[in-house]
Amino acid sequence: MKRVAVAALAIAACCPTPPRAASPSIATRPPPVEPGPTQPTPPPAPPPLDWSAAGVDWTAPPPADPEVAFAPPVPTELRLSNGARVLVVENHRLPLVSVRIAIESAGARSDGALLGLAALTADLLDEGAGARSALELPEELARLGASLTVGAGADATELTLDTLAATLGPSLALTADVLMRPRLTADDFARIKAERLADLALRVDQPTAIARLVFNRVVYGRHPYAPPIEGEVATVGKIQAADVTKFFRAHYGPAAATIVVVGDVTVADARGALEAALGRWTGKAARPKRPAAPAAAAPTLAFIDRPGAPQSVVALGRLGPDATDPAQAAHDLVNTALGGSFASRLNSALREQKGYTYGVGSQFIRNQWAGTWRVFSQIRTDVTAPAIKDALAIIAATAGAPLPAEELAKTKALIIRGLPQGFETNAGIAGAYLGLALDGRPLTYYRDLPAALAAVTGDAGQRAAAAAWHDLTIVVVGDWAAVGADLAALGLPIVRYDADGHARP
Repeated sequence: MKRVAVAALAIAACCPTPPRAASPSIATRPPPVEPGPTQPTPPPAPPPLDWSAAGVDWTAPPPADPEVAFAPPVPTELRLSNGARVLVVENHRLPLVSVRIAIESAGARSDGALLGLAALTADLLDEGAGARSALELPEELARLGASLTVGAGADATELTLDTLAATLGPSLALTADVLMRPRLTADDFARIKAERLADLALRVDQPTAIARLVFNRVVYGRHPYAPPIEGEVATVGKIQAADVTKFFRAHYGPAAATIVVVGDVTVADARGALEAALGRWTGKAARPKRPAAPAAAAPTLAFIDRPGAPQSVVALGRLGPDATDPAQAAHDLVNTALGGSFASRLNSALREQKGYTYGVGSQFIRNQWAGTWRVFSQIRTDVTAPAIKDALAIIAATAGAPLPAEELAKTKALIIRGLPQGFETNAGIAGAYLGLALDGRPLTYYRDLPAALAAVTGDAGQRAAAAAWHDLTIVVVGDWAAVGADLAALGLPIVRYDADGHARP
């Protein structure tokens, strides 16, 4: 080792290495060649799997897990000192609370001649209330970690509040301002009315909305449920700020209110918080009296022309049972088999087998005073008439014979096993029980529903379908030049309508 070191020193002394900067060869030296990418060697192919070695019969699906009983909560019912009905469900899994308040005297059925008045009033309630302006109110809600909305339906105006359990008190205080002390300023009225008119002006380009609107007009006739909840350009244009103030004073009050509270709060604390916020809420508003039931219209084909439309929006149906439907279990079961699920008869035939549509469904819509049943779909223009014929044939077949035992059992399981999904959140639970309260059904309805469904026989389902599905009206929004001749062959009297649902000469 020493000899090597001495030799190296001698060489360095006699032949020193010139500095790099003085070397003339550095500038002309060719750049190093970068190595090219190398291809990884593929791993050896794995040996084929012997599926039979697991001892599993792969030709048969695995058995279902044992049925788990669904045990929904039953609310605690109480009354505030001002008469408002309250339902409370304690749910302490998360520090959150959902509140739903329905005022049954303030729905669109109370509009009178000024269609859209209830909806416009509801939209204005949270545009500034109490000491806060239209900008300050949402800022305070955000600070509290809360969200609040107000909207009108046919039977009631509903306020939704979702908040943290820790801020329930101040969030309810803001809710009280909205329900008791809305500002209803002239500037806010002008702005919200202009927005509503702009939205209504766009409806002519919304075939799905038009189809629903015309269906209600035709089926309900002169009943309060016939007009659109949001009104029309002509009627909303006539509404003045004084009309909104008058409607609010006449239709908002605790006597017509139902409050549902769900979440991380005890019954005692919920009562105390509601009394502190809404205990002084007064008003003479009462639930309106029920009018005469709508008369069933003769079957017609209502058509709204959209030249060049690539698809037709189709609704077909008739009047149905109201919210107190005594055969609801049987109706819902057979409807689920017909068009209430992805695997239903209608969807399997029109979507999966024939490719006429992306989807088709049917449903019962039950309001307090009346209801409807309808099938709804968007169908390729070139197959509009064949799709309607097929749908009518499937409906007739379902109404004409009991569901086979296997289909009946499968449909029952589908509904019963899907029930827990509606109770996964505070908002879902609150909405479910608010619906029961508005419908006048017992608070044990969801607890008793699996047994009610299990008791439905194939014959009972067939009788319910036969009673609900006959003398159907058809609504089509589409290109008359392309589909008119085929639709005329259906044999129904054809009536033309405009986008607001008014019959044209």
